[in-house]
Amino acid sequence: MKYLKEREGIVERGKQIGRKLGVPTANIPYVPGETKMSDGVYVADLVLLDQNGRVVQGVLNQGDHPTVPGGLPTIEIHLFDFDEELYGQRVRVRYLHYIRPELKFNTKEEMRLEMIKDISVAKAWFAAHQKSD
Repeated sequence: MKYLKEREGIVERGKQIGRKLGVPTANIPYVPGETKMSDGVYVADLVLLDQNGRVVQGVLNQGDHPTVPGGLPTIEIHLFDFDEELYGQRVRVRYLHYIRPELKFNTKEEMRLEMIKDISVAKAWFAAHQKSD
């Protein structure tokens, strides 16, 4: 499978907003422009380097998180069907497909509903591309 970009990092504790909304994310800091990818939402997977390269599918947002400002820009990836502790682990994010630009929502609930849509789009993308590997 061809990747738009790959980036390695260490999973850090975020603001726990995704977890509170029922859409937990693994957070990897980055310097804007470092990934050479536009901020926004992407279909992605995560290679767990400290777990023998196990790969987990997900959807990520890269950017300044304008709906809940504060803190440094991050790469936040929601992993499908995944409920494990990743803080401090080395990971490689692989960007697979651009979904949409990063948006500012009026409420956290609006953001949560859009995240649910993004998850559906990403799952459909993976389903459509599984056979083409």
